[in-house]
Amino acid sequence: MREHILKAAAEMYLEADPEAIKMRELARTIGISSATLYSYFSSKDELAQAVVMRLMMRYRDQFMEDLNDPSRTFPEILKRMQLFSQQAKRSVNGKMIDLIFKMYQDNNEMNRLFDSQSDFWKRFVSRGRQDGYIADDLSDTAVFIYIDMFFQYFRNSHHMDKFKMTPQSLQKIDHELDTMFYRGLFGVKGACADPNVKPNKND
Repeated sequence: MREHILKAAAEMYLEADPEAIKMRELARTIGISSATLYSYFSSKDELAQAVVMRLMMRYRDQFMEDLNDPSRTFPEILKRMQLFSQQAKRSVNGKMIDLIFKMYQDNNEMNRLFDSQSDFWKRFVSRGRQDGYIADDLSDTAVFIYIDMFFQYFRNSHHMDKFKMTPQSLQKIDHELDTMFYRGLFGVKGACADPNVKPNKND
């Protein structure tokens, strides 16, 4: 029943303003009583956090599946990650993006999914090294510090305020940030900045 509730709530949250959705309305859509709904989620905030976590875990699981697929090259994995993210963003309304970003800044559980020491980034770096796309002259320590600096920056609301950024305006330059992130991660020796070009391990 909990999964059934989360699935129905996620569909509603992706289509409408999460703040405008009432628990009573959600219960009626699912075909259960409000009392039953509240027995699984004690508040609307708790439900909203569970919906966002479910969505983020779906992304994480898809990325991990690709990283663990030996038939895919590292550039193919990067392209699939970028395509999946673009498709996901197109299917999410502005208010939901605001909610996701707020949780990204405030929710430690969500950040553990994509923290620099998470299983995701450890596997990402391992696969990147395996395929020769992360330079040999970059230590794991330096790589994980770089990942942490890049992603922790946006958890600080003061950094967003400094550039007058909103979740929506940040989304518009997301591809530029991706480009800079990968260039920095791949380094200049033993790897290339463009994931579409094979690395030159002889440099």
